[in-house]
Parts: sequence; structure tokens; C-alpha cells
Amino acid sequence: MGNLTNVGIGSVVLNMIEDVPTYISGVTLHNMVDNERLFSEKYTGDNIGASIGEIYQPAIISLTAASVLRMMEMTGADVNTIKLGDFTISKGASSNTDVTSKKMKEDGMMKLEILGQKTNLYKSLG
Repeated sequence: MGNLTNVGIGSVVLNMIEDVPTYISGVTLHNMVDNERLFSEKYTGDNIGASIGEIYQPAIISLTAASVLRMMEMTGADVNTIKLGDFTISKGASSNTDVTSKKMKEDGMMKLEILGQKTNLYKSLG
């Protein structure tokens, strides 16, 4: 797949979630991706940069999808179907944005945990 920019990650998220309101796309979505990229940088201790490598993409995609779903929930938007690879959640009688956003956040955090965190050891002078 190669490296993706914020726009590329945003496009993947828009393809995963049906009926994303237009007010979330564009600059708002770009900022959401960037926030999740910065969070991932702080979590892992790595410098991810603007060109997001393949190793970080799954976590950032899941975290961004969770952010989009949370914003849709807060603004009253609803979604019928959410797809992540072969995994699909369909609406049914009630809204699934809340449950799905929590699952996507858990998925993203699990992927970050797999990447691990850098540890710094310092020698005390004394």
C-alpha cells in the first residue's frame, strides 16, 4: 500500500463508514487524522511525520474512524453500515455509532500496543 498522507488516511476512513456528513470531511477530517497521528507519535515515541508508514496506518485508521464516529454521535448523525476489511456492523433498529466508535478505539489502541512504546533509561549521577 505504501505511505499515506492525512488525505489518504481520510479517504480510507470515508470508504469504511457510510453516510459521513459533509461537515466532517475536508479540513475537519484532515485535523482528526493529524490528531490521531500526533497521539500515535506520543504513544510510540516514534517520529511518524506527514508521510505515514504502513506500520502505523492500521492504528491511525482505526483511531480516526473512532473519532469520526464519536463526532457523528455528538452531532446526531447516524450510519447504516460500518466495514473494516471483512468485518461489518449493520445498523438494525438502533444507532450503532456509539458501540462502534468504542470498538474502533479499542482496535486502534490494541494496534498501538503491538507497536510498543520506546523506553528511555537514564543513569543517575550520584
